[in-house]
Order: sequence, then structure tokens, then C-alpha cells
Amino acid sequence: MKNCIHIFFVAVFLFLFSFTVQAQTIRVNGTVKGNNGERLVGVTVTDIASGKVIGITDEDGKYSVLISPKSTLKFTSMGYTDNEIKVNGRQVVDVILKSTAIKIKEVAVTAKFKNKIIFEPTDIEVVGNYFHLRTRFKVPDEMFGTNTRLIIQPTIYNISKKESKLLTPVVNDGREYRLTQDRMLEFNMKENDPLAPYERRSEMTRKGEVIAYHDSAYVSNMRDDFRSDVKLTIENYNKILFVDSFQIARGLVNPMRFFEYNVVCRDMTDKKYWPKPELQLRNDKGEVHLTFAVGKSRIDDKNPNNAKEIAKLNNRLSEIEKDPNAKLLSFHISGMSSPDGRLAQNEKLAQERMKEALSRITSRLSPVTLEFLDIHSDAKVDTWHTAVQMMRDDGLTEEAEKVQAIIDKYPNKADMQWRAVIKLPFYRKVIVPNILPRMRKVEYNFSYSIYRYLTDEEIKSLYEAKGYKELSRHEFWRMFAMAKDDKERETLYKQALEVYPKYTLAANSLAALYLRQNRTDVSILEPFVSKNAPEEVLINQTLMLLNDFQYSKADSIVSLISEGDDIEEIRAVTRALNGNYQEALNRYAKDGGINEVVLLLALKRNEEAWEKAKLLPADSAKAEYLKAVAANRLDRIMDAMNHLENAFELDSSLKEIAKADGDIMDLL
Repeated sequence: MKNCIHIFFVAVFLFLFSFTVQAQTIRVNGTVKGNNGERLVGVTVTDIASGKVIGITDEDGKYSVLISPKSTLKFTSMGYTDNEIKVNGRQVVDVILKSTAIKIKEVAVTAKFKNKIIFEPTDIEVVGNYFHLRTRFKVPDEMFGTNTRLIIQPTIYNISKKESKLLTPVVNDGREYRLTQDRMLEFNMKENDPLAPYERRSEMTRKGEVIAYHDSAYVSNMRDDFRSDVKLTIENYNKILFVDSFQIARGLVNPMRFFEYNVVCRDMTDKKYWPKPELQLRNDKGEVHLTFAVGKSRIDDKNPNNAKEIAKLNNRLSEIEKDPNAKLLSFHISGMSSPDGRLAQNEKLAQERMKEALSRITSRLSPVTLEFLDIHSDAKVDTWHTAVQMMRDDGLTEEAEKVQAIIDKYPNKADMQWRAVIKLPFYRKVIVPNILPRMRKVEYNFSYSIYRYLTDEEIKSLYEAKGYKELSRHEFWRMFAMAKDDKERETLYKQALEVYPKYTLAANSLAALYLRQNRTDVSILEPFVSKNAPEEVLINQTLMLLNDFQYSKADSIVSLISEGDDIEEIRAVTRALNGNYQEALNRYAKDGGINEVVLLLALKRNEEAWEKAKLLPADSAKAEYLKAVAANRLDRIMDAMNHLENAFELDSSLKEIAKADGDIMDLL
């Protein structure tokens, strides 16, 4: 004998079932296990307050429901004690159910039937994002027993992803079965039996019963290959008597896959969303160079260069003091004397020149500015090394070498170097008039902070030096304009959104870039969608959703856009792709072509579709394919085969579409 197992197997053969739940406050997930650690399939989850079934565990024993955080959940499975648990705001609620089942010796499929269930050939029809399964099946009378339960479970199966979505089951209970179950479930079968809501009265005849079936399921991705299966189970309380499976449909009947539209994405035109330039605090600096006469500490105001430099200094200082966005930070003043003469005397002269310059500067500044001004000063004697470099720069190479020889002869001895240099034959003709005056000077180096608008070059330099996190929204916008290609623009858009997650213009620009490249990412604009969102955002997100085959969501976003001629096209497209075929035909029929044929096929006006399809050009792969569809629906098999071959010759990629196309698969 095989090992004993628990009774009550209805829940096991139900698999998963998706119930529609109303949006509540929080999502609660969890896993339901038996007291032996086994994950339990088909456990019913009920909201105590409403008394409604809101979920059921899947093949991994997991459930997910939307519920109020104050709700109490009831977990029910045949063969296990009910368990009521308060949510208390938790988002994860794991459950243990205690087994109450008795054990039996063996379960085996024991029943044999002469006749099998007969299903009418059917198709999976697509309307928007919904798959519709319509079929009729005849159940032989011998499968109906007074002490048995018959379960017919249709399923939409994603062949590509190996995922299933269960549709509404059909359940038929015999009289004795129902009475016995009532007793076993303490005469509360409706609440304790997860299949009870799907039980139907039998209309059995001597030859069996014909059952008409229709259900639908939401599917977000229609690019995959699908089929529809049906599982038939017959059980009598504690035994599975009979199990059988059928494939009743393969592929999708969806002529709208060939619907053509060309709605252009939108860049942001509403200036309200253009970032305004922002004043940025930046440090800057300026320089002034003044020269002095030989042996003098006073500034030579008669020197044209000095006059120019002093005027420049005065004007800039005045501008800084008057500008509320600017602040003078510091002055660094260096007094410099030439190396001719005794070192001690030159050092004193340098100090006097520095003081003279400092007095000249501070006399022109307000007390408030001086109070917060950081002043640094120094005085020094320039060296003959500088004179040598000046002569070399002037092309006086021979003279420079002679002075360098003196420096090398008397290193670190300034007075001896001077006495030797003045004896050179070119000293008075070259060094005195051309070199020494340029060494007698004061240099002002002042720094200040200022709030100002950065130039494009400054923005670019800031980006390269300090990185994107230092940029303002407006500076990012300027960088967008300066980007050399789409790759660089994409990087900048993403960086801008990282720094400013609510930067509408950057998000819309990134979405528009993706759309132009035929790339899809519905997450880019999703946070920005609202009734008050700019039209460009709503249109671009609609296009993203259409490209992602999320037709229902696209239609809901279009409804947020204000009426206008400029959105008439995209509104018509979303209506068409969501199953409003007649409305769309009223718009596109006047233009004829592919869309008219597609919509006629969607409306199942096959004769009209065939007549219109014959007018389409023979050099179009899509047109030839649609001719094949229309012809096949009218059982014009040879015409269908010929047009399909033409389509494949023009575009071999259509072969992959045909493999999952319910209108064509039988021709392959």
C-alpha cells in the first residue's frame, strides 16, 4: 500500500484562482503552511468585515490581497481548521493551519469513461489588454454522478514565459455529493468550500450537457505566445476518480497587432516648466600692476600705465561695493623693488612702496567694507634671476648669460652681484631703461564673492571640475543644449533626475529621446502623470504605454488631456487599441488602407475586410499578410496560402508572428 495521505483534494486541483479585489489601503502578502510545514494550495482568504473572498493561495502557498490595515483575515481550507488573524497594519502575514483531516489508505484515478468531453474549436480573442475565451463544450452524461463533483478549469497559458492565469472554473455537484459535503463542512459549504461560488445547476440530458463558456483575463504583454488549456477533474469526497487535460486554443486572434499610427512625441513647450536662471555664489579675483620711479616710494601718477591700472582698480572696487550681490573678501598686496643698489636699502624701499599702495587702496573703500576685509601684504626685493629671465624673453641671450655668470660666481650675495652687474658694458643701455623699471612695482590681488549668472563655458567647466551634483536646474538645462549627441544628452537627463527627482523638463526630454529611438521605459514619466501635468508629459507617457502594449493605461491617461485638435489622433489611436473598433473605423475608413482592413477584421466583418484587402498594394508584406488573414477567415485557403507566402518572401520576420497568430496558425 502506498503511504497514506490527507483527504479533501478539491483545493489541490483548483490550483490558483485570481479574484478581483477592490482597492483598499495596504497590500498584505504571506505564505500559508500546514502544521507539517507543507505549503498549502487553494487556501481561501476572506475579509471578515465584508464576508467576501478576496484571495486564494497559489501553488507556492502564497497570497496577496488589498485590505484595510485594521481588517481581520480568515484562512479556510478543507481538511484544516480555520484561522482568523488580525492584520494590525502588517504587510506580511504568514499563517499556519492545523490539519483536521482523517487519513485514507490510497488515492488513485479509478474511473474510466467511454466518451470524452468535446470542446468546440475556439480562439483566444484580444480586445485591448483583455484576452477573451469563448467556447462550448459537451460533457457526456456518464461524467455526471450523484455522488461526484465535476470541475472544469480553463487556463490562459503563456508559452513564452511558462506562466498561467486561471479563468473562472465550472463546477457541477451531484445531489449526494452536495449533501455529504454540507455535513462534512458543518452545513456551511458556501463559506468553507472555495469552489462553492462556481457551482452550477446541471441541465443534463440523456446525451450529456452542452455548456457555453466565456471569460476574460487582463494580460499586459501580448508579444508572447499563448494557448488555452482546460483541466477536467472528477472526485468524490476523498478520491480523484478522473483527470484529463485538453488544449482548446493556441495563439491569439488579434488583427490590431497590424494597426498603424504615427503620433510624434513632444518636447516641452510650456515655458512654465523651463528652469529660470539662478544667481550662483562664485569667487572671483582681479589684479593691478603699478610701477615706481628709481628710488621712489610714491606711485608715479604721470605714468600712462599707472593711470590706466588705477582707474581700472577704482572702477572695479566701486562696482563691487555698489553691487548687493557682491562682497569684497580680501586684498593681497605685494611691494617689489629692483635688485640694483644695496639690499637693505631696497628692502626698505619695497616696504615703503607696499604701504603707499595700501594707503591708496584703503582710502577708496568704505569703513563697512574695511571692517570685514581680510588684508595681506608683503614686501620683497626682486632678484637678478628675474632680470636674466626678462632678458631671455626679450631675445637678449648673450647679455642674459653674462648676468647669469655673475649670479653663479656670487651665489646668495646680492650686494656683490649688484656691484658686478653695474660694471657690465650694456648695463646703462639695456638693463637700466628696459629691465629695472619693470621690476619696481606693486601687485594688487583682490578676491571677492558675487552672486551672478554663469556663462555656458563656466557651467561646462563647473560640470567637468566638480561634477553634475553641483549644477542647478537651469545649468543642467544649458548643459542639455550644449550636449554633442544623444548619448551625452541621455546621461545628462539621468544625472539631472538623480539630483532633482521632480525635474519635469528633464524627465520629459529623456522620454522623448527614448521614443525617438524606439525605446520603451514607462517608469520615466510615471511619477509626473496627473490631471495637472503638462500636455507633453501626458502624450509622451501615452506613447510609452502604447509601445509597451499597455492599452488600458494609455487610454486612462489620454482622458486626462484637454480636448483639442492636436490630440485628436492619439485619442483615436488609444480608442482603437482598446476595442472601440467602430468609433475608430468611422475615422479611418475615409483614408482606406491598412487600418481600414484591420478594423474590419477586428469587427469580424470578414467579407468587407477581404474586399478592402484586395485593394492593398502587393508589394507590402503587411498588406499581403492581412489578405491571407481575411481569405482564411472566409475559407479561401488557396488565396490565403498564396498571400501568406508572398508576405513571408517580403518580410521573413512575419513567420514568427504567424506562429502565434490564431488567424494563420492552421496554414503553417
